Amino acid sequence: MVLGNQTSLNVADISNFILPITMTVSALGIIGNGLVIWFLSFKIRRNSSTVYILNLAVADLCFLLVFTTLNIISLALKVEIPLVDKLEYLDFISTLYPLILTCLFGYNTSLCLLTAISVERSLSVLFPIWYHCNRPRHLSSVVCISIWTMSCLLTILEFCYCYKPEYISIYTKLNTAVKECNIVFTIICCISYIAFIPLMTISSFVLLIKVCASSQQKQPPKLYIVITVTVIFFLVFGMPMRIFLLVWYKQHIFPPLIILNILSLFSSMNCSINPFVYFLVGRQGRSSGRLNLVIILQRVFRDDGIQLWRQQKKETPKSETMI
Repeated sequence: MVLGNQTSLNVADISNFILPITMTVSALGIIGNGLVIWFLSFKIRRNSSTVYILNLAVADLCFLLVFTTLNIISLALKVEIPLVDKLEYLDFISTLYPLILTCLFGYNTSLCLLTAISVERSLSVLFPIWYHCNRPRHLSSVVCISIWTMSCLLTILEFCYCYKPEYISIYTKLNTAVKECNIVFTIICCISYIAFIPLMTISSFVLLIKVCASSQQKQPPKLYIVITVTVIFFLVFGMPMRIFLLVWYKQHIFPPLIILNILSLFSSMNCSINPFVYFLVGRQGRSSGRLNLVIILQRVFRDDGIQLWRQQKKETPKSETMI
């Protein structure tokens, strides 16, 4: 009996230790993403890459602001969020659903934006001349608008059929998901694990090969390094929460509180780490002494694909002449 109490006490101590770390990471992420949004909006000239990065920073900031609000409420009221396994808190949780909806919205948008920028950069690496000759001028803006719209619709669908109070009551009583949530589960699995995540992973692998090949000859484009590292961090820190949500939609099995706290910390790290990746990668290379943030971001997000295209365009006539 003493051993059981001691174990539960240790778990509670660990959970209480993780929450302040999560909130600190979230606060740093809010500051970092806020600075990225400010500089990309007003200080740095726009190009195809900065449009995606700006929208990604907005999505991450949206997630972190709402996520921090939920953590503050959890800390202030000393309750677990979400408390979907406790009917006595159902009315209270229903008031938090708009915040949970916003978190889902930011998460889904980040996934789609990372996939879009990875695919576009990999196309610029594989087919640089075709890409820069045929790419529509406002493609980035059109893709971002489409992603925000699709993410909004997907999030509303996910929220309406898997988070409604009446559905959660059914989950709790039957310990299983209703038919509508099973359909949503199938749709999300198809979109996430058949479309977006494989595309993002393959595209990042192409960029990784490009980075490794370039590093043997000259310094690789910093943007390719940033995208590759960002995708890796997303797969490590962002995917566990999505996997947990999918398991919950299907089986309605809730993990222990400590697992939830770890997943929350991972999600916070996923949305907070990108600005620091930009900063660290931007400082690499020559003349990396004292540089302000504007110069660092400019070094990261300049369009190196155009330089690659011009270089290959110059080399093409030479090869044809030799033939």
